[in-house]
Amino acid sequence: MITTTHHELIEKLVDLQQLSPDIRFGQLLANLGFLVEDLTDQSLWDVEDARLLEVMEKHRVDLLRRRPTEA
Repeated sequence: MITTTHHELIEKLVDLQQLSPDIRFGQLLANLGFLVEDLTDQSLWDVEDARLLEVMEKHRVDLLRRRPTEA
């Protein structure tokens, strides 16, 4: 059974992919791995789902902040 948190992780992954369409899927996962290590001192393998969700949300906010504003 897929938990609510797992659904949220999948939805966040879709959001991240849509915000960075030029990034291959493997690159997106690698980027998340680097961010997890940087922000939690854990590997992607060891990080708890709730903490991974926080890292993914931070990345999403950062990507939104970098988008050019429409005039």
